[in-house]
Amino acid sequence: MNGIIKGLKMSYEKNIDYDDLKKGGFLRAKQENGFTLRTRKLAGNYTANQLRCLAEIADEFGQGIVHLTVRQGIEVPFVEYKDIENIKSKVQEGDVDFGTSGPRLRATTCCPGNSWCKRGLINTLDFAQKLEKERGVSCPLRLPQKFKIAISGCPNMCTRGQVSEIGVFGRAGIHQKKSKIGYGIYVGGCGGRNPRVGIKIDKIFDEEEVLTLIERIVDFYNKCGKPKQRLGAMIEELGEENFLSKIREGLF
Repeated sequence: MNGIIKGLKMSYEKNIDYDDLKKGGFLRAKQENGFTLRTRKLAGNYTANQLRCLAEIADEFGQGIVHLTVRQGIEVPFVEYKDIENIKSKVQEGDVDFGTSGPRLRATTCCPGNSWCKRGLINTLDFAQKLEKERGVSCPLRLPQKFKIAISGCPNMCTRGQVSEIGVFGRAGIHQKKSKIGYGIYVGGCGGRNPRVGIKIDKIFDEEEVLTLIERIVDFYNKCGKPKQRLGAMIEELGEENFLSKIREGLF
């Protein structure tokens, strides 16, 4: 009897496309048939109604708790496979976006910038929207490996852009004998088991330049990165100067 039950369980699991579920915001949990719902909103800003939607999902399909992630998303743990379709419908009705995992562009993290922080030099929320809506650099873009973008309003870099694949921050300086507020960027950082600080490109960019530069980096990595190779490892393999020569044309 135990053998029959085990065989049925293996057959059941074989029919579940876990990678597709992960791409769509449902991560396999340690509990049998258990999943975690991962959600996101642009720049981590959820409305009160969206929070109520997730609270209702947690009450109805989970164990009444939600988890705030380090990437400014909200997860609902302890949901079951049998409820996923109903949960999807409620998430969509609540105008909440699904997060992702695996070898994809993750949700972009973003501090408030000059919207309400007194130290903010740039409008980080507007920049994040342009990056996602106008340039198409958006979760869950398929890439060779996980890829993280962090945006900060000032050089304090509260979102830890130095250890992200791309870290954008507001900066001020002197350009052609005039004060200028613009954008700085780090490229090729990462956290994890083998953390590294990204390359800081020594220029104050304007908005159009840095958006174009991010597009180039993501496109080059998508074409040239090896499966499971982080951007920083690819840069190390190519050589820093060689990599920069591929993305700098007309920008720095």
